[in-house]
Amino acid sequence: MSGRLQNRIALVTGAGLGIGRATCIRLAEEDATVIACSRTPSHVEETCDMVERATGRRPLGVTVDVADAAAVDAAVDGAAARYGRIDIVVANAGLAQPDAPNLADTTDEQWNRVFAVNAQGAFTTCRAALRHMPEGGSIVTVASMSSFVAWENDGAYTASKGAVLQLTRALAVDVAARGIRANAVCPGVIDTPLTQEFLGRAEDRDRLLAQYAAVAPMNRLGTPREIANCILFLASEEASFVTGAALVADGGMLIRA
Repeated sequence: MSGRLQNRIALVTGAGLGIGRATCIRLAEEDATVIACSRTPSHVEETCDMVERATGRRPLGVTVDVADAAAVDAAVDGAAARYGRIDIVVANAGLAQPDAPNLADTTDEQWNRVFAVNAQGAFTTCRAALRHMPEGGSIVTVASMSSFVAWENDGAYTASKGAVLQLTRALAVDVAARGIRANAVCPGVIDTPLTQEFLGRAEDRDRLLAQYAAVAPMNRLGTPREIANCILFLASEEASFVTGAALVADGGMLIRA
């Protein structure tokens, strides 16, 4: 049987680790032709190796920093020239600050870097892909539970992820006439390398991990593959009447907020 994304060209940013890597594997398992984009060349190669081992087909790996709009344009245009179009874009690249300061102590450089990757990067990626996206295309952004709630000493990230959600809603309105959908996945606390970095900085790693898990009624961290499954759904025709939505995958955290 053919996969749900057969003959679909899917570009994924932030593909080098965590949710992005899991998404590349999951979309490829459903027969998508995947373009794996990350700013770290070694991560790109590792992801391509893992996709090839999982599916027998090697994706196109592209090294690009989404904070560089010109580089994003070149990368997306190059991929579209190779495959003829971009059917699916997953704007996943994101940046957080493990030792984030209070907003009052946040520098312009810290604020601008987070926004350049999280908000501006999502915008430039989607804008570039839309030049090559036919009717029936799908945009999936990766926002966050922080698109809805705020945490202490996390202001830049929280504001940037709120912007990603509103960007997605604005895109859904703007591209509907072209038969293109735009939706956001909003993960809770997921067991990614970034989360492990936060844990590694803690004085009591196990205590902090328990606190992370206790945030959600399900009392555990999510996995990158669980978020990739949500992205797959929104990218596929199974979500053909879904646009402008925020699919929250947080183990129930927001129902306690």
